[in-house]
Amino acid sequence: MEFVKLDAAGNDFIALDLRGQNEEVWTPTPAQAAQWCDRKHGIGADGILLLRPGKVGTDFHLTFLNPDGSEAFCGNGARAAFTWWRSLSDNAFNDAHFTALDGLHEGHWIKGEPCVDLLLMETPRDTAHGAFVHSGTEHLVLGMMAQELADLDLQSLAPPLRHHADFAPQGVNVNVVATSPDADGFYAIRTFEKGVEGETLSCGSGTVAAAAVLRWSVGGEAFKFQAPGGKLGVVFEDEKRAWLSGPVEMPFSGTILPS
Repeated sequence: MEFVKLDAAGNDFIALDLRGQNEEVWTPTPAQAAQWCDRKHGIGADGILLLRPGKVGTDFHLTFLNPDGSEAFCGNGARAAFTWWRSLSDNAFNDAHFTALDGLHEGHWIKGEPCVDLLLMETPRDTAHGAFVHSGTEHLVLGMMAQELADLDLQSLAPPLRHHADFAPQGVNVNVVATSPDADGFYAIRTFEKGVEGETLSCGSGTVAAAAVLRWSVGGEAFKFQAPGGKLGVVFEDEKRAWLSGPVEMPFSGTILPS
């Protein structure tokens, strides 16, 4: 089975083109997902992107799997999938309509980078633990000073919040964002992702969630973020729709051998 490795600001994925299937008849098992995403015994990735045939009026359907095999929506995965779909057509198209777990999305190629829309299911709301935002999946957003964020042991802070009973049964991704930008206008951000059960180098839907909290708390329509894996941008069209942009690379491809 042929695969492509995709890197979206450090959020990396194994991508499989299943558009030749007439039906959505095959999905990797949780055991396969875990093996392929393992960074020592597999390919290594934060998740798996499955490009499936599109429904009427769309170009493709995206299925995203976490390393534990659970399905979710992934903002960086959507950007990566759109970039890959575009490359499969020799970059002939700069616009796409596609579906994912949370519904319909658009992708556009703007100034050499993929940009996709994310829909906010509700406005940010305060909880006893931080601000809760649903940007295609569940996120908790906390703020702290930039130096504190740089020194933070996120692997210790996040799991109790990720599994807290207040967010059961789905749980939450945990994002910590700097309360003020750096000299170049970038907000530092770090994310602990459920399904991965660890910190990733960036998280697209988490970045949009953080931007929604900043928009709600300090105002503004456009925000720039510096994640450990790269830079991401968020621009709000309105209070329910945001556009996520940033780099995507395709470093290599290969073959998954039968086990």
